[in-house]
Amino acid sequence: MHIIPVIDIYQGQVVHALRGQRDHYQPVRSGLCQGSDPSTIVQAILDVYPFTTLYIADLDSIRGNAGNNHVVDQLQQQFPHLEFWLDAGIYKKEDFLDIYSASITQVIGSETGAEPDSLLELIGISPEPVLSLDFKETIFSGDTRLLQRPDVWPGKIVIMDLARVGSSDGPDIELLNKTNALSTGKNIYMAGGVRNVSDLKLLKYTGVAGALIATALHNGSLTRQEISALE
Repeated sequence: MHIIPVIDIYQGQVVHALRGQRDHYQPVRSGLCQGSDPSTIVQAILDVYPFTTLYIADLDSIRGNAGNNHVVDQLQQQFPHLEFWLDAGIYKKEDFLDIYSASITQVIGSETGAEPDSLLELIGISPEPVLSLDFKETIFSGDTRLLQRPDVWPGKIVIMDLARVGSSDGPDIELLNKTNALSTGKNIYMAGGVRNVSDLKLLKYTGVAGALIATALHNGSLTRQEISALE
């Protein structure tokens, strides 16, 4: 099972994402370290477990503002062994190519305007993007044709439950099943609500390829030994 830690960056700092209510996000208060500096947070996460992939949500860019490219560049230099999954609100070919990097896999989010034709354009670009199918309180955010066209999906899909992000409510298995994503033959990653190793075991049992986590790391609910056993 591929477990991927997540950091949400807003105005250069890591913030605590909570239920998709981005106007109210506050700097993260982690039990792993002091402060909300991205480099410090990432190092603290890697001290818990030597993850190979890091998911970055650039909230400024997602909201149509100037992004945190300088922060991403710094993290690439400081942690050259990491693969970065970057959600910067990009869904157009010209923007995708503009920030191409061998260590960055772009995350194309349904909530930011992706649709089947534009997604097909991006699939042919290397590295292949990750598609995030975004939901809030079971309501799909984006072009509903995406849900009906698994034939255009890339090989890796994130089922993003924004209403459960940072909530510790547990992953929404019912939502996962409703998407029928597990029947598509793609690698499915669940995001939102993971509390502990029991939740990860449940997701692994359902057949997902991996899970995105944040709060469970910062509050100490997941240990190195538990992550190691699952990975």
